[in-house]
Amino acid sequence: MKGRQTIIINRTFTPDELLKFMEANWDRANMSEFGTTRKSNGDIEYIVLPATENWDVIIYPKAAGGLFNKENKIVLCAARSLHVIDPDKVDYSKYFKRHKGMFDKIQDSKEAIDLNKEMQGPCEDALLDYTKCLTGLLKSAGYTK
Repeated sequence: MKGRQTIIINRTFTPDELLKFMEANWDRANMSEFGTTRKSNGDIEYIVLPATENWDVIIYPKAAGGLFNKENKIVLCAARSLHVIDPDKVDYSKYFKRHKGMFDKIQDSKEAIDLNKEMQGPCEDALLDYTKCLTGLLKSAGYTK
């Protein structure tokens, strides 16, 4: 399972610079549209690409520095979709029962296994496709090592 990919780059990017780079170079027709999530102060936190109904791929830059991060990189990760929070799409009341019976616990386990299979299958495929595309764009711009 490859839930996280990194692309080593030769310069630092801020989230805003990465967004501008993707807006200028991303192939929306063949890959997908993308969006952003923002912190409470309005700064971009992640660039979000759709993967499946329940999973997204988030992208963020990571500058070199510190003990465990020796190189500048772009990180792509699988993450639960933000759109599933919409109550029109999902009935969340079943997850918030105070007293769950045995049937409810079995159903919860089945849904967790299904989500894991979705992440390891089509979501992982999307993650690898996005990584390949973004690596190619960064390489053609001269930003990869």
